[in-house]
Parts: sequence; C-alpha cells; structure tokens
Amino acid sequence: MSNSRTIRVILYAVLIFLAGAVTGALLTPWLCRESFRPPEPKQLSAHMLKHLHEELHLSDEQLMKIKPLVEKTGADLETIRRETLRKVLDRLAQTNKQVSAVLTPEQKVQFDKMEAEHRKRIHEHHHFLGPHGPPPPIEP
Repeated sequence: MSNSRTIRVILYAVLIFLAGAVTGALLTPWLCRESFRPPEPKQLSAHMLKHLHEELHLSDEQLMKIKPLVEKTGADLETIRRETLRKVLDRLAQTNKQVSAVLTPEQKVQFDKMEAEHRKRIHEHHHFLGPHGPPPPIEP
C-alpha cells in the first residue's frame, strides 16, 4: 500500500469518527430528554395494566377490578412527583437566597439572569407546574 493511500484511509477513518462524534453530541441531549422523561399517569397505568394482563392472564372481571387501582396509583405517583419537585424548587430557592446575600450587586444582576433562565428551562421541561412555572426567587 502506498504512503498516500495509507494517509487517505487514516483520514477517512478520522472523518467518519468525527462525523459520528458530532452527530452523537447533537442528538444525545434531545434523545435523553425524550427517553428519560417520566411517563404520564395514563401511560404508566396502561403499561402496568398491560403487563399484569399479559403475565397473569387476567380475566375481564379481574381487569375491571384492578384497573381503578392502577389508575389511582398512577395519579398518586404524579402527585408525589409534583410535590417532590416543588420541595426541590423551594429548597433551591432558599439556597439561592443565601447565595445572593454573599454576591456583589453586579454578581446579583448576573445571578438573577441565570435564575430566570433556569426557571424558564424548568417550566419547559415540567409543564405540569402550571402557566407560571416554579415560584420566583425569594427576595433577600
């Protein structure tokens, strides 16, 4: 194999590797958001019911009795998830208040911008927080 041919083969291999790396870097955040999002209560309930029905060969009568139990559990889990997120956001707001007390006025302006962007991202990813998203930061 000639020297120029070897260099071309290596160059092509590097280009293919780089193309894969760039594609992965661009697609990973989108795929993670979609793949790791918790299921909606109806989806969770439907999945649980299907699994129970397939594995246990439930009769129609059993399915009718179990369905409300599973649906209630799905709704309860959604409530727990919302309450947990609210507690997390409240705790972060407390920390932000403490951090803000240490910052200079210039840093506080930047910190407020950072927190506004963070609240916007939370609202985009957690639509169940309502039209106003998480609570605004606590004023010092």
